[in-house]
Amino acid sequence: MKIADWNNRYLLSAVFLIVSLASITLLSFSDRNTANALIHDGLIVHDGQTMGTTYRILLHALALDEDTKQTLPVKISQLLNILDSGIFSTYAPDSQLSQLNKTTPGLSYLGSAELAKVLNAAMQVYTLSGGAFDISIKPLVDLWGFGFAMTAGGIPAQKEIDRALERTGMESILLDKATGAIIRTKDVTLDLSAIAKGFAVDQLASLLDVEGQQNYLVEIGGEIVTRGVRADGGHWQLGIENPVSGEPGVFREINLTAEKTAIAASGNYRNFFIVEGQRYSHTLNPVTGWPVSHNLVSVTVIAESAMMADAWATALLVLGLEEGIKLANELQLPAYFITDGNTDFHIEHSEAFSRYL
Repeated sequence: MKIADWNNRYLLSAVFLIVSLASITLLSFSDRNTANALIHDGLIVHDGQTMGTTYRILLHALALDEDTKQTLPVKISQLLNILDSGIFSTYAPDSQLSQLNKTTPGLSYLGSAELAKVLNAAMQVYTLSGGAFDISIKPLVDLWGFGFAMTAGGIPAQKEIDRALERTGMESILLDKATGAIIRTKDVTLDLSAIAKGFAVDQLASLLDVEGQQNYLVEIGGEIVTRGVRADGGHWQLGIENPVSGEPGVFREINLTAEKTAIAASGNYRNFFIVEGQRYSHTLNPVTGWPVSHNLVSVTVIAESAMMADAWATALLVLGLEEGIKLANELQLPAYFITDGNTDFHIEHSEAFSRYL
């Protein structure tokens, strides 16, 4: 599906964004102001690196006084540093998640309220999705070669998959909601990359709320929260990316309002390998230990928080179209599904997504 008139929108809009698996494309900016800030057509943009990806924050330039222009970037940087290397990083040895993963099974680890909140949300999505969302599958991700080293290219033996499955399972995670204490009953390795970026987006949005900002867009690695409008009074423009590797473009526009909106997308059309004509995507089924075999290629979710949108986009992608749309309708979750019909793409969406089309 092509949207022919989007080339004109590139010229007419100060800001154009595409929801994608890994990033958001921001077009039409050219005037760089500071090392990490950009001003164009009434918007000031702060961007940088965090959580192994990029972040971008768009604000009304006139809404920031000189003091805020100086202090807000510092607050943003401090918050992201705490959330990344301080709490959720699997690579920083002193992060809370790394410390939790090193705690002896059976012993209690007391982390921050932020860590407990994200773990609790992950456990909720795990339960409601029937295990499709599982933050303990790192051994499987590494086995298939889709981990940090990205060595994918071969099919593991079933006995290797079975051994990796023995080192997974969210039923091995106990969380005391009253105290925030966490216990791993066996030596599972937790990875919150499919939910923590969304949580960080929510935290940045909350910071902006406290700072009195009523119009903004916050994005980390493709997870987004918008509030209010652009500097020209128009709504923030988001579009679902064309689900074809190497062919960027807009598949479908999303109709936003000035309400605070959280959105995330997940897809399996970029990260995969092919063996004897069979395509193996990075989206793994936590139950079987194998890559999903259905033809669902992209899921976009709008939720009450970017944290939940982030997690649900992954869970629904694992479930596939039939189970995914059934569950989304049961939960009244706005979700948009794109399936590969070989010659073209087919779309379906949950009932709750209709208002955004």
